[in-house]
Amino acid sequence: MNRLALVLTILLALSAPAWSQSGSYLDAVYQVYDNASDTDPLETLKNSIRDQFEIEIADDPDVHRWSEDWLNATKTVLTALPASFRAATRMIYLEPSNLDFEVKYNGYNDQHGIVQMGHGSMYPSSVYVSKFKATYNRLPTSAEKIARFKYILARGMAYSFIQENPDIFKAYGQTITYGDYPTKVYGPGAEANMVVLPGKTPLMIDLAFAIGEYCAAPSSLQKKSKDRFDFVKAHVMGGTAISGWDYKPIDDSASNTTDPGNDDPGNNVEVPTASGAPEIPDGDYMPIVTEVDVGTAAANLPTEWKTAPDLLKSAIAELFEVLPKFFSTCTQAIAYMPTTDTETAFSAEGFVFITQNSWFMSSFVDLDDAARGKRFKEILMREMALRFLYFHPEVTQKWKDTFDKTQSSYDAYIDMQQAVVGYFAAPAWLKQVNQARYNFIKTEFMQGKEF
Repeated sequence: MNRLALVLTILLALSAPAWSQSGSYLDAVYQVYDNASDTDPLETLKNSIRDQFEIEIADDPDVHRWSEDWLNATKTVLTALPASFRAATRMIYLEPSNLDFEVKYNGYNDQHGIVQMGHGSMYPSSVYVSKFKATYNRLPTSAEKIARFKYILARGMAYSFIQENPDIFKAYGQTITYGDYPTKVYGPGAEANMVVLPGKTPLMIDLAFAIGEYCAAPSSLQKKSKDRFDFVKAHVMGGTAISGWDYKPIDDSASNTTDPGNDDPGNNVEVPTASGAPEIPDGDYMPIVTEVDVGTAAANLPTEWKTAPDLLKSAIAELFEVLPKFFSTCTQAIAYMPTTDTETAFSAEGFVFITQNSWFMSSFVDLDDAARGKRFKEILMREMALRFLYFHPEVTQKWKDTFDKTQSSYDAYIDMQQAVVGYFAAPAWLKQVNQARYNFIKTEFMQGKEF
């Protein structure tokens, strides 16, 4: 089959779920072929993986490209896995979204075998990093983040294997006791609600996690559950033993917090105001938008970066035009800071500070105006969610009561921030993978406003 025919086959296969019907998604899958260059080392590496394993490696070159480290990690995973397991996967696609999910597998219609790696598979959330630190008393190294990526990839491929081998899955349910094995991820697309394949059950998630840990940290799985280890080895891997990829599982119950109901060790959780939310004005609402002179911190920046770009200001205006005032009035001022010394944005009380990194960060300066504006709005929505929670502490308590009563305020804040970004930037996706979180944001944050 030639490349054009393969492209058309893949595009036809990607026609089903509502969240993947956007032109940008289909275009991204096509662009990986259209923009391929024999002189591009990343394309050469992707092609070598395709030729060796008959699995396409795709991305959207205008948003997120595979890095050499991730591609080499992918090759390591595929080399270690037996062909009988790999055969159920036909594409590994790096999603262009910045949402913090790890991995998705869609088994609807003809989409079998397409594993979608999310932003969270390469860039662990702050909640994950906090849990890792609580478990190992240090931050994860770069090598350990790569090991985690390998584990997530194997887990994603497990779903395609499960769909293609229903008898093996049925036997798994007769062998192990469901519910005594941890299967937790962090973020709005909580794994218990992931869309993985038709007829999905929590037991499928259990098996996928077991397969991932068998590959990435086999001694850990054997210690937690010898029944799971033995089943995966015999029935999924055909007797193939995998030496492991140095993945370090975290303790889901670990916490750096002394008070599980409030702060975190980094002092990132403010004590909510006791003054109540700002008064909602009649008519339109716009916060104060200003600039901050940071002196020597901006000395080496290009001149055009020292003032807020017009397109950035336009993105703010566009965002506030569509947001409900119940949510937006909790952000009382937005200040642009021309400095690279901080993250993309941070906030306190009723103020959001956006930095040079929020618009000019080197990782996405080549985006077109529309894509850069979309990304900036996601960053701003993330911080605005915190401003809303500062003025509405009752919402945080309701979130905990609804989803996890043991959750610290810090973990709850991160969880809600991601859900708000998903609700605004990818509503169909969030509604599909986690209807409960979608409904919570719709009711408690947006008072019925949908995007």
